[in-house]
Amino acid sequence: MQNRRFVLMFAVLFGALVLAACGGATPTPQVIERQVVVTATPEPVEAGEDIGKVFILGPFRGPEETAFNEVIAVFEEQNPGIDVIYSGTAEFETLITVRVEAGDPPDIAAFPQPGAVAKFAREGKLVPLWDEALAIYDQNYAPAWKELSSVDGVPYGMFHRVNAKGWIWYNKPAFEAAGFEVPTTWEELMALTEEMKQTGIAPWCDGIESGAATGWKGTDWIENIMLRTQPVEVYDQWVAHELKFSSPEVKNAWQILEGIWMDPELVYGGPQTIALTNFREPAAWLFDDPPKCWLHMQGSFVTNFFPEEVQADLDNQVGVFMMPPIDDSLPFTLEVGGDQYVVFQGKDRPEVRKFIEFLGTVDSVEPWAKLGGSLFPHKGQDLTWYPTKLERTMAEAITGATGARFDGSDNMDSAVNLAFWKGITDWVSGNRTLDQVLADIDATLPTQ
Repeated sequence: MQNRRFVLMFAVLFGALVLAACGGATPTPQVIERQVVVTATPEPVEAGEDIGKVFILGPFRGPEETAFNEVIAVFEEQNPGIDVIYSGTAEFETLITVRVEAGDPPDIAAFPQPGAVAKFAREGKLVPLWDEALAIYDQNYAPAWKELSSVDGVPYGMFHRVNAKGWIWYNKPAFEAAGFEVPTTWEELMALTEEMKQTGIAPWCDGIESGAATGWKGTDWIENIMLRTQPVEVYDQWVAHELKFSSPEVKNAWQILEGIWMDPELVYGGPQTIALTNFREPAAWLFDDPPKCWLHMQGSFVTNFFPEEVQADLDNQVGVFMMPPIDDSLPFTLEVGGDQYVVFQGKDRPEVRKFIEFLGTVDSVEPWAKLGGSLFPHKGQDLTWYPTKLERTMAEAITGATGARFDGSDNMDSAVNLAFWKGITDWVSGNRTLDQVLADIDATLPTQ
């Protein structure tokens, strides 16, 4: 980010991440080669065709809405005569449901929640993506994104702005002065952790307190470890409640995290500090003098929690790398979120289709990427559009991933999700053993 303007823009990633990625054998974003391709661009709608207004409803407002209107302006310039009108609301989830039930949906809705897309698709409320849109998906995205847009095998949503979890952040000047090197494998990360322990500074710091949502931060750890230790099919079975938490596959992920969190020499303050500390605080500890810890795992919105002087100089002060693979035989799969744009039944007029197709092209990326604070999965995008090296690093990792999955807990039954949060908290607090916690969560699984 360039000073404060881009620092402020980074904050918009927070909402999308909490709501809630092709090829490449090496998942570390520092070395992924950018793939440049010729992208498909939909033909402009000519005057005289059935053109008019396109109405879009979505959840983003403020700087995000301003940025999206810049995207709309590019489309309108390419397609004179089409007027695209976006309305943002803080009550999106409620309003879209009310409007659909009343028979008055917008033409397009921007959904950050995959569960809502699936619900409306299964109710027959959405238009499946058509051949031209699918061709753009195949040309401009990694296959994982079309898969994520699908409900029961049918693609419905065009992804635009996206995000990924599993980033590991560090104090760049201190890290380099200590002679540390960015790890590319889990073994190297664990060796680095041991090396850091010898400095007298805790290798890691973390916090999971978040009011009524306390524990969600811990679920991100388990989900990322699951994606690095199990095939995506197993991850999907777990999210669909076909695999118990007490299964060896899932318990293994908790035991891997146990090796870090439960060792008081590896995490600042030990397990009790993790349980009692708000998830925003540990990011700033990286930059204390001396630092309280060396590493912190968090989503890309974490930059908003760094000290102001760090936010003003992100590229020089902050380093980041993606959590490395644990099982090298598995493909590089990211935990992601993002905005899906869907069309409601009876609304797929030519101008509406053209806008959906436009969102799949790199032309729709440039205006928002240049403003900073948002990432896009489109192949062929120019990474120099992003104003900071941090954003370029993260965008490169997203376009280089071979697979992607949504946040697992967010897609679980609400009772299971809440039990997952509570279980993480009870476990790290020492109130329940691991086996007790896994049994507690299993007790909330829906009856198959």
